[in-house]
Amino acid sequence: MSEIKEYKQPTNKIEKGLLYLQHYGFKKTVAKTVRKLMKHDQEHYSYRQFLKENPITKEELDKQKHTVFKYNPVISIVIPLYNTKEEFLIELIQSFTAQTYPHWQLCLGDGSPEEGLKDIILKATDGTWDERIIYKKLSDNTGIAGNTNAAMELATGDYIGFTDHDDLITPDAMYYIAKALNEDNTIEAIYSDEDKIDMEGKEYFLPHFKSDFNIDLLCSHNYITHLFVVRADIVKESGGILSEFDGAQDHDFDLRVLEKCTNIYHIPRVLYHWRCHPDSTADHPEAKMYAYENGRRAVENHYKRLGIPARVELDTHLGYYRTIYQWPDSPLLSIVIPNMNHVEDLKACIDSIVEKNDYPNVEFVIVENNSTEESIRNYYTQLENRTDIKAKVVDFTKEHPDTMGVFNYSALMNYGVAHADGEYILMLNNDTRMINADSISEMMGFVRRSDVGAVGARLYFGNNTVQHAGLVLGLGGVANSQFLGSGREQVGYFYRSTCVQDLSALTGACMLTSKSDFESVGGFDESLAVAFNDVDFCLKLRAKNLLCVYTPFSEWYHLESVSRGLDLEDDGKKARMESETEYFMSKWQSVLDKGDPYYNPNLSLTKFDYSFRSKE
Repeated sequence: MSEIKEYKQPTNKIEKGLLYLQHYGFKKTVAKTVRKLMKHDQEHYSYRQFLKENPITKEELDKQKHTVFKYNPVISIVIPLYNTKEEFLIELIQSFTAQTYPHWQLCLGDGSPEEGLKDIILKATDGTWDERIIYKKLSDNTGIAGNTNAAMELATGDYIGFTDHDDLITPDAMYYIAKALNEDNTIEAIYSDEDKIDMEGKEYFLPHFKSDFNIDLLCSHNYITHLFVVRADIVKESGGILSEFDGAQDHDFDLRVLEKCTNIYHIPRVLYHWRCHPDSTADHPEAKMYAYENGRRAVENHYKRLGIPARVELDTHLGYYRTIYQWPDSPLLSIVIPNMNHVEDLKACIDSIVEKNDYPNVEFVIVENNSTEESIRNYYTQLENRTDIKAKVVDFTKEHPDTMGVFNYSALMNYGVAHADGEYILMLNNDTRMINADSISEMMGFVRRSDVGAVGARLYFGNNTVQHAGLVLGLGGVANSQFLGSGREQVGYFYRSTCVQDLSALTGACMLTSKSDFESVGGFDESLAVAFNDVDFCLKLRAKNLLCVYTPFSEWYHLESVSRGLDLEDDGKKARMESETEYFMSKWQSVLDKGDPYYNPNLSLTKFDYSFRSKE
């Protein structure tokens, strides 16, 4: 059992540096410091390497130009113009005329006070007007919302999307959209990955390799942004862009139209270059507070339209949001904890909840398994006799004497849930400790949504490094936690360690579900006594189209050893692990072969920090 080291949230660069030193050691800290001083960004170098390994070749583009599709949808891209710089507008127009798929339409609404942009467009097309470009000089500048809506009225395509007036798309962007629609013509909305491009149009950086559709991540921040196209009838019925959400108008629009969609497709490929100075993301973020407030309102309005009682707060990281559910009642939650001996561990686990928990209606169900120590029996008696809490001990070994000396976590959990009176179940290991008072309330907020099957928390080793931030299929083997071993203060790639999101699986060490959902999928698979039973359970929920939600706002310690490994030194345990792995793999092979939908295929499966995939 590892001890808990005191943790203090860093408030300045010195404190962050000391924590980095503590978690990653002297050598890595020095290397990072040198890169910072020399203004060498490791991410820039990694992405350069990625682009070298994954180029867009001339041969590939030529092949795309000669591809004959059965279905040739017209893709209308809407762009509001306003005093656009000549070089930027020329590059934008030429990124469209260079497309390998020809059936696109560019709808330009010009709200500039002066004439001249039409001449620049003509210059971009070498003096001959491209009929696919529809240009309108607007009589008034009505802001980004009004100008965008005016440009949208020009669109006659089957799908409608948006770009900014100084950004670029890759030459194969329209091709990949058409390809997706030919493979599945029921798709209603499509979005792609994106990166940033510098002001000179030479350096690509900060790629955003996104998750497949992830509604809880979208409520945490607008991860979709660009390139995004939606079936035209859905766009036109949406009411367009709303000026009351200026600065976050795309976030509001995305939420409104996607509420109407059931088939949303993600292209895991960079198709959009967002023009940005490499240092601009750090410059005066407080200057856009109005935009963050409008984003907050956009997410809150989303919940109102769905009839979900929730308020939305600005997160400590600007541009990110936290949802606080406001359900009118507090149904009984059963906290099911399997246990063998370890009286001090169990007592510390329960005490941490009793002393801190602000959720008002819980019971403890302790599943006794093979204990031999008198001290634990005495504690059980004390626990059941307490009047300040509801607690009961159910003896699995006594009812199943044939399991004497055997550990089967799945069987223990199934037994515990069967004896639980709660409408909801928190499956919890006895070596966990609650950190924040609202840890259970936070998880209960999400699980009560009809589309959610399970909720997981952010778990730390005793040294305040991440033990669990949601599981990724195929990561480090069969499945593993994203950001495993990173510092508690580390936010991760695009804040993925510290914002709410949907994932494929969660650890059973601290997982909350409804009793009805638990029973509807047959509980835990008892053929998986120790390994992957939690992943299996989550995949069964996912097969019923229920979400598995990770929330970092529920924080716990999980005090298993950082270096425990998989107990492969013991021959019996090794054989069991191999057998359970084989069983799990055969059961879910078709799912595993597709890759994790919430983890981009351009990311490494051998590193836990969202490093880019490399051929090295």
